[in-house]
Amino acid sequence: MKRWLVLYCLLGLSTVSQAADLFTVYQTALQYDPTLLAEAASQKATAELAHQATARFLPNAALSADTAKIDSQGTLGERDYNSRSYRFTVTQPLFERQNWVQSDLAEINIRQAQANYDAAKQDLIVRVAERYFNVLASQDGVVFAQAEKTANAKQLEQIQQRFDLGLATITDLTSSQAGYDLAVAEAIRADNTLANSQASLHEIVAQYYDKLAALGQAMPLLSPEPLALDDWVQMALQQNPTLQAAIQATLAAKADIALQNSGHYPSLALVGEHNYNAQNDSTIGGPSKTHQDSITLRLNVPLYEGGGVNSRVRQASHQLSQALQQEEAQRRAVMRESRESYNGVIAGVSRVKALQQAVRSAEKALEATEVGYQVGTRTTTDVLNVRRDLFRAKQDFSRARYDYILSQLRLKQAAGTLNVDDIKQVNQWLMQ
Repeated sequence: MKRWLVLYCLLGLSTVSQAADLFTVYQTALQYDPTLLAEAASQKATAELAHQATARFLPNAALSADTAKIDSQGTLGERDYNSRSYRFTVTQPLFERQNWVQSDLAEINIRQAQANYDAAKQDLIVRVAERYFNVLASQDGVVFAQAEKTANAKQLEQIQQRFDLGLATITDLTSSQAGYDLAVAEAIRADNTLANSQASLHEIVAQYYDKLAALGQAMPLLSPEPLALDDWVQMALQQNPTLQAAIQATLAAKADIALQNSGHYPSLALVGEHNYNAQNDSTIGGPSKTHQDSITLRLNVPLYEGGGVNSRVRQASHQLSQALQQEEAQRRAVMRESRESYNGVIAGVSRVKALQQAVRSAEKALEATEVGYQVGTRTTTDVLNVRRDLFRAKQDFSRARYDYILSQLRLKQAAGTLNVDDIKQVNQWLMQ
């Protein structure tokens, strides 16, 4: 473990030495997770559509200017003069159907972006918790693997001494050596798993933690509230942000059909214009200046665009069919996720209790097997197998506690109710 931390420091990677709890890691992820930050930027970018939609109803002003040097020859002789002009135009849209549709579409897109951002925030909570508890589970794995390795090494040493005195068989010695070798391999695997888990957490917080607050023994095992599965499914169908984003995508596809249809509608605009032209031609009448003001009511009626409008309408209709199917797929996924998470919580409570009892039973079994070995009723292999079962039970019990917490968070995520208070609640179960 120390080798990894030294390597991180040599590579210039940020490392935090003091123990950090789940809420601290989550707060760091809020600042550094690129996935959430990208979604936040997308949400802000989409919010600008509201200003753009309003701008379509406001006047447009434009100023253009020209200057030219003219040299011409004709029956009146050679003419050489300068010409300058400018035009100031103000256009006020009076009726453009696409502007109204674009305004509605902007509102839909903004709601969709907000739903996606809400989903990203909830997803961050789950991702932080998953990777945090993966590190804890990996640390537990290292502890259990080292403990098994130490116990097997001690047993190997004792059997070697007994073998040297003629009190143990070669079978006992080779079995003990094999058990120790397997424990060494498992310890190596556990170290590698821990390093990978820490790297996975670094991916979203941009730093490594030497210590993380461990889960306390007093963690409560709570059933879902409300208890009925159907209540959770209905909450998910009404509040899940990913599903809400899919619903908004369908509404956007419907609005896009109306937008493409607006290509058939006429437009009406009021145009005010001021023109100025100046020439210094001395051949005919001398220099001249003209000012011209006009107000125009401009009607534009589209008659034919080669079938492009109809094609775009058909395209938008197919895209609506696609959006409807994607919405239905997301609805089914949300129902499945809520059921799976609910069942995970219910089963998690029973599994944690069962594995806790399994650890107690395995400890007693190891004690009895070691006594049996001393009196000759059990073999070295029996001791190794029972000891391995004990450490596997401890590892499974540890993992089951973390999985129970994650199932609780995933259930609330599926229902669309997951928030920072849930992180704070889990954080209270850690040993500070």
